[in-house]
Amino acid sequence: MPTVETELKLAVTPRTLARLAQDPLLGVARGAPQQLLALYFDTSRRSLWRRKLTLRVRRESGQWLQTVKGGGSVEAGLHRRIELTWPTADAVPELARLGESEPEQAVAQVARRAPLAEVFRVEIERDSRLLQPAPGVEIEVGLDRGRILGAGSRTPVCEIEFELKQGPPRALFDLALAVAVRHTVRLEHRSKAERGYELIGAQRPAPMRGNLHVVRRGMSAGDAFHAAATSCLEHLQANQHGVVRGKDPEYLHQARVALRRLRSVIDAFDALLPPEQRKPRVEALRQLARALGPARDWDVFATETLAPVLQQFPGHRGLAAIARASERLREESNRAARRSLVARRSQRQLIELCGWIAARSWQSGGDPSVDEAWNAPVREHAAAVLSHYHRRLLKRRRGLASAGLARLHRLRIATKKLRYAASYFAPLFPRARAAPMLVALNDLQDLLGAVNDCASAPALIDAATAAARGALRPHARTIISHWNAAMLAERRVALKRTWRAVCRCDAFWT
Repeated sequence: MPTVETELKLAVTPRTLARLAQDPLLGVARGAPQQLLALYFDTSRRSLWRRKLTLRVRRESGQWLQTVKGGGSVEAGLHRRIELTWPTADAVPELARLGESEPEQAVAQVARRAPLAEVFRVEIERDSRLLQPAPGVEIEVGLDRGRILGAGSRTPVCEIEFELKQGPPRALFDLALAVAVRHTVRLEHRSKAERGYELIGAQRPAPMRGNLHVVRRGMSAGDAFHAAATSCLEHLQANQHGVVRGKDPEYLHQARVALRRLRSVIDAFDALLPPEQRKPRVEALRQLARALGPARDWDVFATETLAPVLQQFPGHRGLAAIARASERLREESNRAARRSLVARRSQRQLIELCGWIAARSWQSGGDPSVDEAWNAPVREHAAAVLSHYHRRLLKRRRGLASAGLARLHRLRIATKKLRYAASYFAPLFPRARAAPMLVALNDLQDLLGAVNDCASAPALIDAATAAARGALRPHARTIISHWNAAMLAERRVALKRTWRAVCRCDAFWT
């Protein structure tokens, strides 16, 4: 019979794993550590993986077990998959034993079209425990250390798996949070299979953009909030590993976007959320975003402000000195951002936030009127929120031609709130009516973001000049400042035209 596997994974260092093995919080090991060998099979074109299926044969306790997994999802860090397992004679899949379930039939269909072969293997030493942290709750804990091997390469594995055997999913987050209070851990959204396919090149790691269009007609307000918040968390977690590796600044940018969008989702449902639940989560998101902000500012300064100046004045020694200094400051701020994201406090906040959303704790306030509002169709709530945000945005247009940078910053915040809310709620309304407003708001937000970059640049210019060396620094600083001022003036002119485009759009939610 198919079972639904529900897991939560935490990535740790080998030193932390050794400490966890001795921590009474995780109980006592059930015997000696197991040596697990798992072989993953697929076609040469990775047909199973493209259909979100895995076929594995694993040796444990002297026995081979064949497992098919499919129909999985990762929501707020919680892994859920349909799993079917049965004994087999040896390390080769027995396709004749595939049953009638949908995942098994899909595997059989793929196997009929192309031969299956081992594509990678996972060698793990697992220390297993069984916990009963509360009445009616049973969690299997696996402390895993080993490696994934495939295509002539290898990657280490060092993680904790919490598998829910009995009880509510919230219990997994409660246990993970208790661990995070005592040890440095990080939520791991990737399965071992996903890491294996990444190792053999079946999928390339790349910065992930978020999906704003997850709210559907017919959803209740509660379902809509859960869908939008979960999408933001998936966006953040998918980019977290790239931020930690620090190879592509786009990972950092997407992580910050995910944090901003999650705050906007919470803001959009502000009226339904108890203040004692909402305020600490919003503050946690602010702290996380603030910690990543300087690194993003230096990335933008290097690529969008300084780079065109260097192209315009090639060979200028003062500019070259400032460029070298800004690159050092950029690297320092990126290292600080990575440290901040994996810091114990940040990961505790993320685990707590994921548990709050995944377990829908926000919907159990006990107020009948609020419960009724959560269960009502979301469209009426969406129209009210969009109307409110639209009115606030239109108020900001007064004196736009002569507005100072502080007023333009407030306009940017108002634009962002409406744009994100409009993107989430657009599928509730006719697409043809919503599209012009979405395009116009996107253009306005991008332009106001560029204005904000210009406003932030003088402080970065000063810092890079102070960190640079050479007699030509003052001259170079003047060149960059004039260039930045010219860009700001150009963007101010474009702002009038972009604003008019927003004003011409119909309020598609009315």
